[in-house]
Amino acid sequence: MKLRLLLAAMVLSAIGCGTATPVAPGPIPTPLAGGAASPVPAITALPTSTATAAGTPFPGPWAGDDIVDIQGHADFVEQTRAALELLATNAPDAYRKILVFVGVIEQGQHSGMWAFENPPRYEVGEATASSSLTWYASTIAHDATHSELYYTYRQTHPGQPIPQEAWADVASERFCIAYQLDVAARIGAPASETEYLAGLTGDHCDVDLDGDCDWDDYYARDW
Repeated sequence: MKLRLLLAAMVLSAIGCGTATPVAPGPIPTPLAGGAASPVPAITALPTSTATAAGTPFPGPWAGDDIVDIQGHADFVEQTRAALELLATNAPDAYRKILVFVGVIEQGQHSGMWAFENPPRYEVGEATASSSLTWYASTIAHDATHSELYYTYRQTHPGQPIPQEAWADVASERFCIAYQLDVAARIGAPASETEYLAGLTGDHCDVDLDGDCDWDDYYARDW
């Protein structure tokens, strides 16, 4: 964890923040001791076309294996598999985006997209994972979009630092929420979820309401 936090600091302490859960979570399974996630078999997905002309997958080697590694307890893995299957059936573009821009989906303390890791990791808090299947699935699409923004900027600005404004600021949140809303409608999300998304302004990352989105906000997330 210390290594991950150090790496995060090197990219302007930015992290995709997911979306605050609008509904009360269901029963939450007992987490593993120490908050660590146990490795489980990866989910193998349908083939996608992500290779560049030079034969190197974009945005990284994880994009060429059509696998998302799901890490967590058994109930978390089952819920995540079901969410991915729902997306594959009803929002295949979102599913393909996840295969390309998310390498790991891991049970964690808070929800957030660690796009700068290799492979990119979507950390999922218990409230998000234990909410409705449609909500959870839509958040995966949301955070895959944060990662897409990150790697698109990196590709078009080689060798340059990647600013928070490129992928994890309020404007980026609004962009990701708009895509999440579109996906949510296609996968059959109830009106309570789509109306909640439609009302978001993108500033939910500022949990402590001090005008910025930083580590204090990340640790204060309850989703």
